[in-house]
This record gives sequence, C-alpha cells and structure tokens, in this order.
Amino acid sequence: MRQRIAWGAAGAVLLIGILLGGCSEWFPLEARIGVRGSSEGPIPFTVAFTSARSLGRVASQTWDFGDPSSGAENASTAASPSHTYTQHGAYLVTLTVVSRDGRSSRDTLVIRATNPPPVAVLEPTPSRGPAPLAVSFDLSRSVDPAGIVPVPAGRIVSYSLDFGDGAPTAVGEDIGARVVHTYTVPEIRTATLTVVDDDGAVGVTSRRIVVEGVVRTLTAPGPDPAGLAHHGSTLWLSDLTLRRVYKLRVSDGAVLASFDAPGSPSIPLDGEKSIVPGPIAVGTPAGLAWQDGALWVACVSDGKLYRVNPDLPPSDPAHVQVVLGNPEFTPYSLAYGGGALWIGDVVRGRIFKVDPATGTILASFAAPSASPADAAERGLILVAPLGLAWADGRLWVTAGATLVRVNPWTGAVEDSVRAPGASPSGLAYDGRMLWVCDPNGANPGRIDRVVVP
Repeated sequence: MRQRIAWGAAGAVLLIGILLGGCSEWFPLEARIGVRGSSEGPIPFTVAFTSARSLGRVASQTWDFGDPSSGAENASTAASPSHTYTQHGAYLVTLTVVSRDGRSSRDTLVIRATNPPPVAVLEPTPSRGPAPLAVSFDLSRSVDPAGIVPVPAGRIVSYSLDFGDGAPTAVGEDIGARVVHTYTVPEIRTATLTVVDDDGAVGVTSRRIVVEGVVRTLTAPGPDPAGLAHHGSTLWLSDLTLRRVYKLRVSDGAVLASFDAPGSPSIPLDGEKSIVPGPIAVGTPAGLAWQDGALWVACVSDGKLYRVNPDLPPSDPAHVQVVLGNPEFTPYSLAYGGGALWIGDVVRGRIFKVDPATGTILASFAAPSASPADAAERGLILVAPLGLAWADGRLWVTAGATLVRVNPWTGAVEDSVRAPGASPSGLAYDGRMLWVCDPNGANPGRIDRVVVP
C-alpha cells in the first residue's frame, strides 16, 4: 500500500512539473471554425467567423475565406474576422491555427452565398373600373437585388405578364416598357408578373383587377323584390307586393320553393289602433339574412324580425324559431355577419348592430347618404338603406342608385359603385360578387350579379 501511494505521488509531481514547465506538446491542438449566425444566405452575404472554439494553446490563426476575387480581403489573422461575399457560389473557408512550439491544425467550412431572386413589382393603372377597362401595367420598379450593392452585377433579363382573362401572355425583355391590356368582360381578374434574372432566378407577384359591371341578370318571380340572401347554390328573395319569400336557383333564377312571409299584416299606430292592409293574414317581407341554416325575415308591417326554418311550411309550429322586436328600430334591410344582425332602418336612416339572440342593440351609425336634417325633421328619408350585405368583414349598403361599402365598426365609407338599376333594394354577397334586386320600374323585377371592389 505504501508503494502505491509513493508511485501516485510521483505521478502527481511529474504532472505538476509538466504543467509548470509549459511543455505544450502534451496538449492537443485542434482548429475549429465558428460562425455567428448562418453559413448560407443571399448576396451580399456577410459572415462573422470566430476561432474561439479551437483547442489548445493557439499562438496565431490565419483565415482564408476562399474568395480570391476579393483580393487582400480574402485573408485575415484576427481571432473573429468577418467577410462579405458579393458573388453567389460555394466558398471553402480554411482556418489554420499554430501553437507556440510550431505545431499547426487546420479546419474547413463551406459557405454558400446564394443568388437572391429578383423582386417583381406590378403597378396597374387603373386597377378597377367598368368594362371595357383598359389597364396600363408598369413593371419598371421590378429589381434584381444582386445588382444593387455593393457590386453592380445582376439584372432582370425577361418578363412574362399573364392578364388572368385567358388572353395571350405578354412577354419581353425590357421591364421599362409599359404593357397595356383591355378587359372586356366584367369579372375579378388576377394579373401575374414573372421576372427572371441573368442567373435564372425567378420572382413572381400578382395584382387584383376589378372589372366592374353586370355578370348575370335573373328575372325576379314578382314585381316588387325587396330582400336578398345567399346560401350555397340558392338565393332567397322576398317580394313586398306578393308577400312571399322565394327560393331561387342561382344558375337560372328558377323558383325552387316559396312560402308566405311570417308576421302580422297590421301596422300599429298608437298601441291600440292598427291598420290592416288586406285580408291576407301574412306579413310584408323586406330584408333577408341567412344564419346557420335558418333565414331571417324583416317584416315591415309589424316591425319585427322572424327567424324561420325555410324547409318547413308556415303551418308547422317549428317554422318560426325566433321573433325579435325592439322599439328603437324599424327593420327593413338585413344582413348577418361578425356574429351580429345588421339592420337598416328606413325611418331613422341608421344601421343597427343587433344581438341575434336577444334583439339588444349593440351599436349603430348613420347610413351613408342619409337625408338632410330638415327632411328628417319632417319624417322623410330621401335616401334610405334599403339593402344590406355582409362581405368579408365589411357592409355593402344601398344609397339611392349607389352601392356603398362601409366599415361596420365605424360607419366610415370606404368605396362605392353605381348600381345596375335605378332603385336597388336587397343585397346579398356570394363570396366573390354582389347580388342586387331591383323593381326598376319593370314587372317583374330584376336580380343582377355585379362585380364590386
């Protein structure tokens, strides 16, 4: 046991002597390249290197960045240098470390400087308008990033412009030349620009072109269409004169079903007396709105909202599911969206946001183009919200012969287009376009599918 202890002590003394003597040949030496960030990126690509991970007593380090075209910048003796690659390609970086006793070690790493794709920029003027619409496309702001800084190399060598309407694609080499195209048919089109740089990289961008106009016209089943709602391949339409609600096929306007409108025919005057417009015990329907398998009907004769199951006849007790009323509004036009009912009030010229479960008013704002104050004082509404439609978080509202898009949270007008007829009433949005019904002085009335911004 004593002998083992003696040998152990001797070994310790020997090790301490080596450490104190500085005999570096007892230590391993290994070069290791470190990179702060990525080893791959688009040009101009600056890479920050470090040799801090190298092992052993390093006396000096020498870097070769594998980029001889950079001249003197291709080498460095710093511990943590950086280098900028201005041409795309793969570069073999070499780090050589040397110890105080002359030993050396080497490590390599591949850096990939990639060619950034060109940036396609397409500017149509105008981007919307009635058909036929002549659009001038400006491509000149398209750019190849490789040609900016620090080296003026790289350029766009060709382009192709697809107008999105089936017309032949425009191709060329000069992005400074404007391309003009005329859209003859109302529709929402997508123009797509593709540019190619001198290294074969591709950039793509698209712009929406709204060619306004009537896409399709259907004949209404009655003379006085007032409300519209869209669901799937069908349209629901109400008629003020016939007091019925119709289910129409979108493709050709064929009547698939119809039923008497819910509600009372009486119009209350002072809570005791009422006017009964006729012997038919049905309401007078106006605005319609579709919500989760049920149809909302605004009854202008009794001022109430009815949620009905349109697949059941009015004689079925389950036909009417909910009845809402509120003395603060007189419903005419209807829309459903954002979890709320939106009600156009033709008496007050306002649009109300209403809880569909309770009828509680959540908010309201003045309808666009509401009547002047002096007319309102006499109980006249010159321009009333006869139609409402919820479309992608916005409301479309009729205002005379104009269709107006408003922000439903602020009431601010965002856009407008002329209606296809002189007296638009019900509105419905099908996910791409707007449906508008209009008696338009004709018998029967008309239903138009129109392109809107």
